[in-house]
Formats: sequence, C-alpha cells, structure tokens
Amino acid sequence: MRLIPWKEQLAVDLGTAHVHICVKGGGVVVREPTVIAFSADRRRPVAYGSEAKQMLDREVSEVQVVRPLQGGVVADFDATVALLRHLIHQALGHRPLLAPTVVTAAPTRATQVEQRALTTSLRAAGAGQVLAVPKVLAAAVGAGIAMDDPQSRLILDIGAGATDVGVVAMGMTAAGASIHFGGDDLDEAIIRFLKRRRSIQIGTARAEEIKTLAGAVAPEPAGDPAAAGLEELTPNNNSGSNPSLDAIPELLAQAMRPAVAELQWVLESIPEKQQEEIANSDGVLTGGCALLRGLDRLVSQELALTIKTATDPGSCTILGLEAIMNDLRALTLNGRRFAQ
Repeated sequence: MRLIPWKEQLAVDLGTAHVHICVKGGGVVVREPTVIAFSADRRRPVAYGSEAKQMLDREVSEVQVVRPLQGGVVADFDATVALLRHLIHQALGHRPLLAPTVVTAAPTRATQVEQRALTTSLRAAGAGQVLAVPKVLAAAVGAGIAMDDPQSRLILDIGAGATDVGVVAMGMTAAGASIHFGGDDLDEAIIRFLKRRRSIQIGTARAEEIKTLAGAVAPEPAGDPAAAGLEELTPNNNSGSNPSLDAIPELLAQAMRPAVAELQWVLESIPEKQQEEIANSDGVLTGGCALLRGLDRLVSQELALTIKTATDPGSCTILGLEAIMNDLRALTLNGRRFAQ
C-alpha cells in the first residue's frame, strides 16, 4: 500500500473517554474528552470536548450532551463524525486540500461491524486512507516495546470503555481479546455504592471525580499523603451530609476482580509456548485506569505474572500510533506490510 507523500498524516486515538490526535512532525496537538453537546433538536453541535463535558450532570436546558462511544466502540455514528470533524480541523488548523491519511487504533479483536464503524466515521469526518492497527500493538509501541522485539510480551490496556489484552511479538499481535470492562464500570460501581449504602445520588461526571480523587484500587497505608483529602470530599447531594469515602479504593478493587478473572480465562486460551514466554517477561499495563495506584499489584497477584505500569499509561496508544505513523514500513498487519 503506497502513501502519497504530500498528503498530511494524522494519528487518531478515538477512545471512549478521550480523543488524542497527533500530526506528523507536530506531535500530539489534541487531547479532548470524547463528548459533544447538541442543541435539543440535534440539528447543530454547540460544544465539543472539555466544554461539552462540563455540561454533563448539569442538565443544561435545551442542550443534549452525548458520549458517542460506548464500550470502546462507536455507538452514535453522527455524533462521532461531528466530533471528529471538528477535532481534525482543530489539529490541522485548516481544511486540508487532500483528505489526510489517518493511522488509528481498533479494538484488538474488533468485529467487522465495529471496525467498519470506526473507519467509516473517520472517512465521513474528512479522513482519506485509514490504517487501523490493533490497540494493544499501538499501546506496546507507545510503552517502549520495539516492533522488532522477538520476545512475546503481554499488554493490558484498560481504558474507560473496554480492556484490550494481547500478546505482541515482532511487530505483530499474536493473540488477544477485547473485554467490555473499563473505567466507566468503576464509575458505575461508585454510583451504585453511594446510592445503596449512603442514599446519595450522583451522576457519572461526579463518580469519575471521586474515582480520580481516590486514585487507588486498594486501601492506602495509614498516613499516606496520597489519601489526604478523601474523607473531606462532599458529593453533590441534597442531604448536606459529609460521608467518609475511604471505602472507595477497596470498592474499586472488588469491582476489578471479575474483569481480572476474565483476563485469566483469555490467557489460558493462548498457546502454551506463548504462555511460557509471557511468564518469563514483564507484562505492561497501559490505559487510563493504569493511573490507579495498586492496579498493577492487583493484576500481578491475580494472574500470577509480573505486570508493570507504563511510564505514561494514558498516552501509550497515541504515542505508539505516532511512532507507527512515522515508520509504517515496520508495521505488519495480517501478513501485509504497509507503505512498501
């Protein structure tokens, strides 16, 4: 597959929670929440990204706020296209004369329907040629794993809407799966907990704020400065109460365990030789949820493997896509090499 040299090239990481866009030669220029707000009749967008996210849980009159991706895949095609079109123009700073080539990340075992929805959304938003690579491969490259490394490595990318698990070696995904579990499920666990145990009702934006403040999936040691301020958090509610929320880290740990059990089942289904290789190498944890302290320890204990968190887990996918975009000749997908 040959690329037209004078076409602009973009790397786009379209996640459930955030969109990252990188321009070739210009680095990452867009980091925005995957949220768009429309007028009530859905005839025109009125806010994008951070501005639209501020309207969540606020019940702004005559405005409909939409999160167009759910579970890591496109759920609202029109909203996805409108958001991507705006952000692509923002990244380029102009309307391109030729539709730019886009390198993007797809769920590791995306169905044909899910992958078609992703590529079609990008093309409808103004992209030309679209190259979709498995998310775990992009995350692996962004975490610093060389594409020519022959050693099989386990990659766990836990995002807001989905968890991608895969084994990568020599620039290829040898095995993998996508699990519909992520940070949104942790937010939902917080919402249910506060409603059931404390009779407090909150929205998703507030639940995400509480999760971020807790910042861990296990109770913090006594006197740990990272835990400071958790007890003082007062959720938005009508009761005026100020409940202690020090139970949130343990709640998050319990919410993670079913997903980790499913990861164990995925690992047991891969060939024995690769199981031996990943047992002798460090696995890598990426994605926004990897920012939760203690998650790497929890996963390591449950899987009986050594799992380490990437240096910048939330940016691994877009940094990997940027590296792939800069060296497409090193990329192999389904036995085909691009940009020969």
